[in-house]
Amino acid sequence: MWWFKQTTKHLPVAEGPFMPGCMDIMTGYTKEDVFLRLYYPTNEKKDVKNNAKRFIPWLQDDYYLEGISKVLMLYVYILRLVFWWIDRICIPALYGAKIRTEERLKCIVMSHGLGGNRFLYSNICCELASRGFLVAALEHRDLSACYTYYYASAEDARKDRRTHLNFHHIKFGENHYEERNRQLKIRSQECGKVLDFLLNVNRGTVPFNVINDVPSKLDIQFELSDLIGKLDVDNFILMGHSFGASSALFTASNRKEFRQCVLLDPWMFPIKNEDIEAKIDQPLLFVNTQTFHIKSNVKVMSRFLRHSGTKIYTIKHTTHENQTDSVLLIGYWLNWFMKKLDPLAALKINNALIMEFLNHCVGYPANIESDRQYLEQQTDNIEPGLTKPWA
Repeated sequence: MWWFKQTTKHLPVAEGPFMPGCMDIMTGYTKEDVFLRLYYPTNEKKDVKNNAKRFIPWLQDDYYLEGISKVLMLYVYILRLVFWWIDRICIPALYGAKIRTEERLKCIVMSHGLGGNRFLYSNICCELASRGFLVAALEHRDLSACYTYYYASAEDARKDRRTHLNFHHIKFGENHYEERNRQLKIRSQECGKVLDFLLNVNRGTVPFNVINDVPSKLDIQFELSDLIGKLDVDNFILMGHSFGASSALFTASNRKEFRQCVLLDPWMFPIKNEDIEAKIDQPLLFVNTQTFHIKSNVKVMSRFLRHSGTKIYTIKHTTHENQTDSVLLIGYWLNWFMKKLDPLAALKINNALIMEFLNHCVGYPANIESDRQYLEQQTDNIEPGLTKPWA
């Protein structure tokens, strides 16, 4: 499997021309403020051997491992025994590096799926950052993240004394839709808050980053003030996976500053009774995995295909985990008996489809010839259009 073939201890390095950086941002001392990780291009050399010592661990700490175990309903010691190597895997991005601002940055707001977090999609986010995008990956505080937290005061931050927000299981039953729809609307508000945060920073209103209060041995060169006047506010992009994709659709119906949406394997259940398709005129990209291309999802997705700006693809021989980092860390664990695509190939197809869509919508990244060539080589693994349900 992928991880046994590697001599390095990091996820695959992004293929774009820029070395990715990342920085955590917490905009205030309450639960209602937002927590996110920015992924962005830097001017640092793409020297993996020398940069590796500056990569940060994929798994931030044991709180997140405990959160993942709660999502999976496994004892944490079992998870640690089975996946002991996760602690050693890093994200190939330079934490706290200075951001590259020679051109106005195209901005993407990313909403994670159920049980996700701000680093679960680091492969996709780093790839986008390496192509010149600024990606704001939210960590939602509606109790749908595997784990998250906030600091109630500056003193708490200085002492790294967290107020924990743990994952909450919602049982299937007659109130399941109402509860998920309630979470959907909280998530949508948070996406809007990130948009407002970026707009305000671009105007010159720069909030204090609470994370700067937390003790750290890392060399932090990143400054939010470097983004003043450096964001392309005419081309905001909204992206989400699973629950995050339905959250993105709902947000796009209310916040027209988002000019296009990238929807990865959307879980349409939380939005099924929302009459919003007439409000959405932005170009949409749906990228589905084979096992999530199910009847209930297809039925709701079909309502959003009324205009020519919508593109939809299904990647064959893939499962719902393929658009996350987890398949690179622990391999496939869903649908064991299904023939599956190599996880790196699946992610490369996914990322190439995103680049082609963004190139068409915003003209960036400008050079996507290698992505197009790769997609041409992978036509047997890509099903265009909304086909009949596969499951």
